[in-house]
Amino acid sequence: MSNARPTIHRSGARSKVSQEQLAEHAGLSRSSIAKLLALGDEANPTLKTICQLADGLGVPPALLLMRDRDWQVLATAIFEHERLVGYETFRELAERIRKRTDHSPGASVEHGRELALRTDYLQKLPDGTDDLTTSNFEAQAYRIGATCATPPLQHLHAQRTEYVPLLLTLCAAMGANYRD
Repeated sequence: MSNARPTIHRSGARSKVSQEQLAEHAGLSRSSIAKLLALGDEANPTLKTICQLADGLGVPPALLLMRDRDWQVLATAIFEHERLVGYETFRELAERIRKRTDHSPGASVEHGRELALRTDYLQKLPDGTDDLTTSNFEAQAYRIGATCATPPLQHLHAQRTEYVPLLLTLCAAMGANYRD
């Protein structure tokens, strides 16, 4: 399938993609595109429609699903990773994780939480911590674990081992900073 990408000229200016072009490349009707655009944030397309739009635009579907705050969390995670690689203890932990062979979702939860504890995304609770603080800690630990279990790290590790600590660090930061 070809993409309805805008043309980018040498000057840096780009042409717009019309609703008709996007509809044609996405395999949707122009009226469906117009309806989605008119509804804006209230639009509720199916996953199939999101994937068709993404294919038509030539972008991963996940990018169409991200909200402004998701982009902010991702940018914060990238900056934080850049800061962390300056610390020897972080580099040593990242190397140990890279060399591990089990990167199943369950192992990724453990590895991600270990990274989160070492990087202060998740702080150990002292004995006698009140129930509300404990509940908040558990919720954050869950978000970190769930986010770290999402990427197919076992498969990615087989391709390039250095992906694993990078993605786990980004996922831990995103999980730690995500707010409902």
